Amino acid sequence: MVLKMVDAMNPETVKLKDGREVLIRNAQPGDGRLVHEYLRVLGASTPYILTFPGDIGTPEHYESRVSKVDEDMFYSMSAIDLDTGRIVGNTSFSFAQRVKLSHAAGLGTGVLPDWQGIGLGSWMLKRAIGDMRTNPKIHRLELTVMDGNDHAQGMYERAGFVVEGRKLKSIRQPDGSFRDEILMGMWIGD
Repeated sequence: MVLKMVDAMNPETVKLKDGREVLIRNAQPGDGRLVHEYLRVLGASTPYILTFPGDIGTPEHYESRVSKVDEDMFYSMSAIDLDTGRIVGNTSFSFAQRVKLSHAAGLGTGVLPDWQGIGLGSWMLKRAIGDMRTNPKIHRLELTVMDGNDHAQGMYERAGFVVEGRKLKSIRQPDGSFRDEILMGMWIGD
């Protein structure tokens, strides 16, 4: 698998370590239903994502988020399974709207379990960081990762994010247990 930075507006087919291929493309109008289904499956697959299945919005809610891509208020890149047409991975950045925070973008990313461990998450993360480096408004990238999600934290660190802090017991799981939230960031500005 070769990482190649390309124009963020053009779809690209990427061959993964196990030989499967996915279509990588930006979110587009009509994706709300696909995003809704992806988040429903992802949220039910792991305790390490902040979105609990009951928190999932409607397809219309996600369609309204997709519309923000064209308004340069949101970045969303999806990996589409060529066989089923389903989203199997997504990386997005939310852009802060307050003037004093408008140089920062908050990362959200995930890959469905059957597509993990074959380089998709790392590929999408590197591509999205590269795309953010071309955005003259963005100088800082930030994310949170749940304590215990060592695989994701390692991937973020390999991509250049550093741990900047920890929010103690900030996440309460449905079973009543608590987890820390690890704050990570990356400076990409001048």
